[in-house]
Amino acid sequence: MITKQLLDNLYNDFDVNAFKSIDPCGVVYQLLDHTTLQADIEIGALLTAMISWGSRKVIVPTALHMLRDEMRWHPHRFIMEGEFEESYSNAKNQCVYRTLNVPTFKAICRNLQANLKGYSTMEERLQGLTAQEAISEICTWLAPAKVGTMNQSACKRVCMFMRWMVRQSAPDFGLWQSRSQADLYAVMDTHVCSLTKDLMTNKRPTWKACEELTELFKRWNASDPLKYDVALMVLADHPDNQESQN
Repeated sequence: MITKQLLDNLYNDFDVNAFKSIDPCGVVYQLLDHTTLQADIEIGALLTAMISWGSRKVIVPTALHMLRDEMRWHPHRFIMEGEFEESYSNAKNQCVYRTLNVPTFKAICRNLQANLKGYSTMEERLQGLTAQEAISEICTWLAPAKVGTMNQSACKRVCMFMRWMVRQSAPDFGLWQSRSQADLYAVMDTHVCSLTKDLMTNKRPTWKACEELTELFKRWNASDPLKYDVALMVLADHPDNQESQN
């Protein structure tokens, strides 16, 4: 059974470097070796999070190809200067990743271009919105990729992106200083539901389950509730359990 003590112990013993070597966030860390521009890191992280469903062994090389080969390590320029229109010209069967095809990918890029125009960073664009409002807004940008909305899912990939951007401790990046990590929402999927079923009244990966788990984490640690999200990833991190669900 999941307990606070178990997750505290897992978090305290967490090998961050080993995790980076197998998780999609590690590709964003590679991006940091090539750019210090916040807008590059934001867009690169968002699009990496967007494709983070399925097997890590496929997600990681796909994200690396996207950031390195298609974007040349400059995601902001790729989006804002419309370089995406010529991207993935050699994609087999017009496939970017699993069900995400090239036309859909380009539609998402156009959404980002339109929504970020006139802003120096994504953080600036979302200024003044609550965390929940920011998650909902980002979900609309990524709607062609079917990342979900709050009335139909837990918005897992967008919540993970927010954790990457806001939370101040590795494996997260702590890039958005204007937001508090205390206000983040849990990264909820079917596997997290299974792990936490004895703690939850909501047994399906819905936004209500996300809110319920977030409140539990806040009771355990008000200042850094999503340390327990990281601990749950550690708990799930073995060869038979490396699937990410919508």
